[in-house]
Amino acid sequence: TGAHTIGRSHCTSFSNRLYNFNGTKGQDPSLDFIYASWLKRLCPQGNTNPNLVVPMDPSSPGSTDTGYYVNILANRGLFTSDQTLMTNTVTANQVNQSKRNPLLWRSKFAAAIVKMGQLDVLTGNVGEIRSNCRVINN
Repeated sequence: TGAHTIGRSHCTSFSNRLYNFNGTKGQDPSLDFIYASWLKRLCPQGNTNPNLVVPMDPSSPGSTDTGYYVNILANRGLFTSDQTLMTNTVTANQVNQSKRNPLLWRSKFAAAIVKMGQLDVLTGNVGEIRSNCRVINN
């Protein structure tokens, strides 16, 4: 975990947490109220601007660091998948350990990036470059 320490997200990727969580027409109760209010200002309900983005880690948007874990512990995970880390004892312990020990986290993160770099790239007819990363091309 921790790749969401840097980068931006389109409002449409998480707006359900702000305006219609699980069909309730309300916000996700696990989301920090002040953080949710900030996100609502940046991502107004019904907005259709595809270029509107917010930082995934607002405390340090341009740094690869453990601020992501500080945010998770404060109920400021941008995505449901981020905040869900706190619902399981094993992953909650990993979040706490990563927050407490930045050097250990950095080492684990670097190892994960190296491992991802060793994945084979699909080429030719075996793979595809998606025009929309969430949808298989026609």
